[in-house]
Amino acid sequence: MSREFTVPAGDTTLHGVDTPGPEPALLFLNGGFATQRHWKRLLQRLGGRYRTVTFDARARGKSGTSADYSVQSAADDVGRVIDAAGLDRPVLVGWSHGATLAVRYAGEQPERVRGLVLVDGAYPVSMFDDAGKEGVRNQFRRLGWLMRLMSVFGLSARMTPAQSAEVVIEMDAFNGELDYAALRVPAAFVVASGTHSGATEQELTMMRASTAEATAGNERVTVFATAPSNHVQLPVKDADLVIAAIENIVERSNH
Repeated sequence: MSREFTVPAGDTTLHGVDTPGPEPALLFLNGGFATQRHWKRLLQRLGGRYRTVTFDARARGKSGTSADYSVQSAADDVGRVIDAAGLDRPVLVGWSHGATLAVRYAGEQPERVRGLVLVDGAYPVSMFDDAGKEGVRNQFRRLGWLMRLMSVFGLSARMTPAQSAEVVIEMDAFNGELDYAALRVPAAFVVASGTHSGATEQELTMMRASTAEATAGNERVTVFATAPSNHVQLPVKDADLVIAAIENIVERSNH
């Protein structure tokens, strides 16, 4: 039976759900403005094959708001959840922003992680110049009303447009600094192929092509599959493909 738990995290508290199952455990890291609920379809398809832990990041879902939404604090929260749930070297399954956090945390704490599944994210390239950053800020100013509405139903972040924009801008900067050559655990990309409202087709092509750089310098890093769905749909419409990537990482980490 699933167990809900809370985790003190600086000036806030995180909310998580721990569902029992065989080891190794899987720890799911959400997209930037997503919640635990976005993994529901995939968890149903897993059908208890593994112990699974999900949690809401700061200001998302049932977790509290904070004065700090930085990438570093979010990566530190991964470690806090691992400690609170008593996980022994989980596989990190990260989607979008969560994929960036997975690589960041594994780079800092490789002994605490078994492997990584990177769902259309953590591409090692930075896309934003000054004009691009301003475009992100303008986009979130336009979308602020919609995010506030969605947050009422637990489907988006309870953050200001300015805070939301900085989450995306900082993630982009961190992506450009990801060091896959130094990664000491197996990692598998699941790459989306469809469009995404937050980027042009040219930008998406450039981001996804950067997996060649990630795999070239480290045999532990692979592109497991390219999914037919887009960035937002992938965890739902191609849940079985993500599960196959999880199985691949579990098998590789056992050797």
